[in-house]
Order: sequence, then structure tokens, then C-alpha cells
Amino acid sequence: MVSRLSVGDVFVVPTGDGRAGVGQVVGLYGKDAYYFAIFDAVFPAAEAESRAVDALSAPLLFLALSLDAKVHAGHWSVVSHAEVRASIPLPAYKEVVSSPENVEVVDFSGTRRRSATRLEAAALRERKVVAPVRLERAFRASLGLEPWIDAFDDLLVRGQVTSSDIFG
Repeated sequence: MVSRLSVGDVFVVPTGDGRAGVGQVVGLYGKDAYYFAIFDAVFPAAEAESRAVDALSAPLLFLALSLDAKVHAGHWSVVSHAEVRASIPLPAYKEVVSSPENVEVVDFSGTRRRSATRLEAAALRERKVVAPVRLERAFRASLGLEPWIDAFDDLLVRGQVTSSDIFG
């Protein structure tokens, strides 16, 4: 078991049907929250560890800010460590500070911020931390192993404003 996750850690996500997917820690927020990327690749469970790094070149399927409970419980196994693709679209968020009129735009890590324009305040999402089981269930649903629910839509990577869009 890994004592603490690091950016670049590659992990295996079992699907419950003898297969497994692959995820990677692609960013940090604070000390205890992690951006997990789940890639559009699935392997027989017996091959997942040896092929995990290969999956990192697959399209990005899901991206979410989450916690390490599935790793610490032993449900997801860290199997490797690899460079994070520069093309991973780490999001920017909006935060209301002190009053509803005072909105700031914040990078994925929470370390860079500035006042948001009116357009940014309207377009940006608020930061949300999701349980890792939601990522696992969304991955299973993407494979037809359980029903797709609306809550999984927020995990899809599509048209989100990124930290690099805002802060360069």
C-alpha cells in the first residue's frame, strides 16, 4: 500500500468483471485531494499492471478532484509512476469570496487566483470533490457494466476552461 500518493502515480481500477482500467494522479489540491485521470483503456485484470503505462497514451475519459480512499483501502493499486501528459486539461474554478459580487478565478491547485471577469464568473464551475467510488462507477458505466447516471456527466472532459487558459 502507498503511504501517500504523488503526481505521476499510475494505478489500476478493477471493473469487477475480470478486467481493469488505468488511472493516474495528474494534480494536487491542498495536501489531501488529488486530480485523478481515468483513461479510455481496459485490459484483462492479469495484464493491467504490466500494461498500465501503455494506457496513459489512450484518450482521457474522466478527470475529477477526489480523495485517496480507494488506494488506501487497497481497491486501487499503484503500479507505476510516469510523467503526466502536458495536455491534461487541469481545470480552473470560480470561488465566491466574502460576498456574491466578489468572484475570483482559481487554478486547479488553489495557489493562483485573481478577480474573475463577468464572463469567467458565468462560465466557470465551482470546485467539487467527488468520492473515488464515483469515478469507479462511471468507468464501469462507460463499459456497460452498470447504468449511466447524470452525476457521471461532470466527470467527462469536455469544453472545460483550464488553468492554462486562464493563467497561461
